[in-house]
Amino acid sequence: MRIIEPIAITDAMLLASNVPETDAPAWDAGASYAVNDQVIRTHAIYKAVAASTGQDPLADTTSTFWVRLGATNRWRAFDRLISDPVTQEGDITYSLRPDMLSDAIAFFGLNAASIRVVVTDPVDGVIYDQTRILIDGSAVFDWWSYFFEPITYADQEIVTGVPIYTGVQVDITLASGGTTKVGQIVLGRAQVIGETLVDTEIGIDDFSVKERDAFGNFSIVERAYSDTTRFRFSFPTGDARRIRKILARVRAIPAVYYAGDETGHLGTTVYGFFQDFSIPLTTNVSFGSLEVEGLT
Repeated sequence: MRIIEPIAITDAMLLASNVPETDAPAWDAGASYAVNDQVIRTHAIYKAVAASTGQDPLADTTSTFWVRLGATNRWRAFDRLISDPVTQEGDITYSLRPDMLSDAIAFFGLNAASIRVVVTDPVDGVIYDQTRILIDGSAVFDWWSYFFEPITYADQEIVTGVPIYTGVQVDITLASGGTTKVGQIVLGRAQVIGETLVDTEIGIDDFSVKERDAFGNFSIVERAYSDTTRFRFSFPTGDARRIRKILARVRAIPAVYYAGDETGHLGTTVYGFFQDFSIPLTTNVSFGSLEVEGLT
């Protein structure tokens, strides 16, 4: 079992992107705004709910004049929402210069055919260059499905072993033949928690509304859902303190939880929060349980 402790992407880290930030005009302190006008302030879109002049959306904590609608299209890759993806015709590119040591990049909410990650050292040049093809073969289980199942692509991917340290530039390219999407890009360090066991459970929490009327007819309102995983794992008892410290660090921030390298086909990968964990300690090898609820 692994956890990717994420790093927060800041203005200083984002060097460039081909996704334009033109969702709305930038907020102007001297301009007059009417109801329903929209502006951009610190990479977020705000909608006016009252006429104003000089009312900074960031200072309007009571939403008297402005309501925050969400991140701009460019910054949706880092807003901790999978269901509100970056969307663009053609490729999506990001150039980052993280200021913390990392070795993994996770992608969620994908609609892409491939991902390329290139790491460039200012002195040594390109030190890492890998392309992942995202074809999902889980629906192919016999000759019939091999020939007749449509080609589908994975909606999440984890790239590990990426040498990210202070000073390097990380270039990410997501490519497809049409509309490309990515819900979240998460950079961080992959921490080993233990060995995933066979009774690990996967599921979903559905937030759709399904109501039956007096005649037995259903009224259905489709809403988002989140992935859930209940991990069972083993580890040397001597690692218990280290594991608790890692979990304490991510107790209030979304992180990436997954069974291990090359386990994406199992469906255990979740980007979210752990709800509960317990580790009954034994003499040499202990067994832990960790319940994780994903973000929508």
